[in-house]
Amino acid sequence: MVRRLAASMCFLLVTLSVTGQTEGVFWKISGKGLPAASYLFGTIHLMCKDDFRLSKQIQQRLVQAEALVMEIDLDDPELYGEVMANMYNENGEKITDFLSVKEYQKIRSFLLERTGMDLDRMQEMRPMVLMSLIYPNLLECETVAFEKELLQLAGEKETPVLGLESVEKQLSFFDRIPLAEQYRSFFTYTEDMEKGKLEFGELIDSYRSEDISRLLQLVGESPEYRAYQEILVDQRNESWIGPMTELMGKGAMFFAVGAGHLAGERGLIRLLKNEGFLLERIYL
Repeated sequence: MVRRLAASMCFLLVTLSVTGQTEGVFWKISGKGLPAASYLFGTIHLMCKDDFRLSKQIQQRLVQAEALVMEIDLDDPELYGEVMANMYNENGEKITDFLSVKEYQKIRSFLLERTGMDLDRMQEMRPMVLMSLIYPNLLECETVAFEKELLQLAGEKETPVLGLESVEKQLSFFDRIPLAEQYRSFFTYTEDMEKGKLEFGELIDSYRSEDISRLLQLVGESPEYRAYQEILVDQRNESWIGPMTELMGKGAMFFAVGAGHLAGERGLIRLLKNEGFLLERIYL
């Protein structure tokens, strides 16, 4: 069970408007004296296997890159230990500190039915870890994660894998949101899973049509990000520009981050343009 939780958390950690540009999940980055072009690919956490495809455009650029750069280094041998060390609330807070007895029993029954896991044994786990457990329930199909497929392709070509931030750094952004609000969002989401399924389906439809402006809007409305887009999206985008610039100065990089980070005035596309880079959409 612990390994399953750790894996779910890893991929959640790695789980959006641009003036004059509302489409495109794959971009070429050049200019500003770069030694070679780099690429920016927006991913989505989960997708039905039948709908998933990794285009030749993406595969070719990744194979040619000097490194695959993700939000966090999912290939780091120490990642499992990092995740385990940060899976629980820092000060021992429990979900029962924030929900009524009735609410807790409802959410416990929900998790037992949907995942087979007993919340009584996970009361001190971070809300985002618990949230990661229910994502597979939003799609009634066999699912695929882009991150996993990209890691596999990189491994086949022995392409190094890097991260833009550490697990600890990423979690520090979530820590700015009061636990009471995080647990309340989690409970509210489980109360209406049908609505969640519809919203997630719309997210996937927007991704497939590469409508990144709509993705930004939908991500901002999701339970984890609602009212906290400034912290969880915008500020993280800005913190990545320095590391991205430094890496691109060393050679061709293939950046793969959640598609919700691409669009917007404080999205990666606009921020990179503001730094003087040229960005060109690549059609898949």
